[in-house]
Amino acid sequence: MPKILVTRRTFSEAVHALEKSGAEVVVWDGEDAPSHQDLITSIRDVDGLYAHITNQVTGEVMDGAPDLKVISEFGVGYDNIDVEAANERGIAVCNTPGILSESTADEAFALLASMARRTHDLPAMVKRGEWGDFDPLGLLASDIHHKTLGIIGMGSIGSEMAKRAAGFNMNVLYHNRNRRDQEFGATYVGSLEEILERSDFISLHNPLTPETKNLMSTEQFKLMKNSAILINTTRGPVVDQDALYEALVAGEIAGAALDVTVPEPIPADHPLLTLDNCLIMPHVASATHETRMKMAKMCVENVLAGINGDWPPYCVNQSDIAANARLKK
Repeated sequence: MPKILVTRRTFSEAVHALEKSGAEVVVWDGEDAPSHQDLITSIRDVDGLYAHITNQVTGEVMDGAPDLKVISEFGVGYDNIDVEAANERGIAVCNTPGILSESTADEAFALLASMARRTHDLPAMVKRGEWGDFDPLGLLASDIHHKTLGIIGMGSIGSEMAKRAAGFNMNVLYHNRNRRDQEFGATYVGSLEEILERSDFISLHNPLTPETKNLMSTEQFKLMKNSAILINTTRGPVVDQDALYEALVAGEIAGAALDVTVPEPIPADHPLLTLDNCLIMPHVASATHETRMKMAKMCVENVLAGINGDWPPYCVNQSDIAANARLKK
């Protein structure tokens, strides 16, 4: 009987679908995600791993499971999985692409609107009883319409962000490794420096790679307009948070909204949390019932295909492991 380890609680429908296949299903029931050592201990006789972003799935973890055939990430990004190690061991690595693009773009645009129109800080002022008499020059915010949005990373999420911006009559620019065939009303900008200089809002949608770690740091913040706002819903390490704090305090940029941080959760005493012009969300861009359910179903499809010796439908390393796979075909 194949065995599947699910590293966090998930929808009962997903667990039932896994069990219906005849597999033994173990769901990690700890309040927190399993530690690296917990994962090594728990994975010993596992054929399929239903993993999450908080799991560091290293070569050491994989070596602890000689029968492991498939690792399915609950999400699009899989930088927590050592794909090269999986390639060497012939283990399929999978994700849940496309399904969360619209939900993530919804949240990214909501963060942009919240920062621009100050719905992140003014309600707290009202609750404190600080709403005074009408002041024509008081409590001013920023327009969104006809402003310039710069999108860094024009993949599926970036494309959805461009569509939403079009509804607000924004001028949309994008910077990507390659120019897109479909630009969704956006204009390609060849250099990061230029898009930072021209944009009123910068929204990050690029993957985390060694090249994009601290992509936004001191030099980049100095290039941005003093009135500009940064939105990050991709991965925390793309932004140098110490440099961001300094830029916000110095007024080099007007504000920032982050759905992702380093570390996660961000400590309650982190300096960024003291700033009124910084909004931080607890990594919830995909956290709608509908989207998370679809993600769970995709993980189930990946895992079941893998443990049955088939190529999972959302495998990201099939071409790399074809000659060294534990799968039949």
